[in-house]
Amino acid sequence: MSDISIAESKIQILYLVDRAPGVSYHLLMEKCMESLYTDFFTFSRAYDELISGNLMDRSRSGAYTGDTVGSTEKLTLTDGGKAVLNDLLSSLSTPLLSHLNEAASEIINEMEKNSGIDASLELTEDGKFRVRLSYEGTENPFSATVTVDDEASAVKICKNWRKNCTKASEELIKFLSGE
Repeated sequence: MSDISIAESKIQILYLVDRAPGVSYHLLMEKCMESLYTDFFTFSRAYDELISGNLMDRSRSGAYTGDTVGSTEKLTLTDGGKAVLNDLLSSLSTPLLSHLNEAASEIINEMEKNSGIDASLELTEDGKFRVRLSYEGTENPFSATVTVDDEASAVKICKNWRKNCTKASEELIKFLSGE
């Protein structure tokens, strides 16, 4: 069960996308689940309704392969999304705005730091979570896919990959090659 409603989740998503235009679906989802007290299903429903309601646009980078929903989506608000957000801004409390601004700053920092690093998750048909990890660095480019039983583990893997992918990919390659 989610700690926040679909409506609250939508407002928070609109705010974060407005403050960090171009954020990826997965980074936004991770930040919302980590710090805004929402779960995967509430986030997914709010996100889908914002897209279908034409309040948010998604564009794909040139490298889109279609493998994972949102893996290369970059999000921005439509004019309608900006208008709705502007109408609702005055109803947001100061502590919530402070929290959202902090989350937006973290997203922007992650976007800058993680160019070339990707970690995404998706729900599988059997109720597990598929996690895709990649690093496009100049040395030892790397990609892998793992499946885990629960959402918390998938989110933790994505978060840790973004923090440690260079070292993790190097160590895994060394381990697998027997060096």
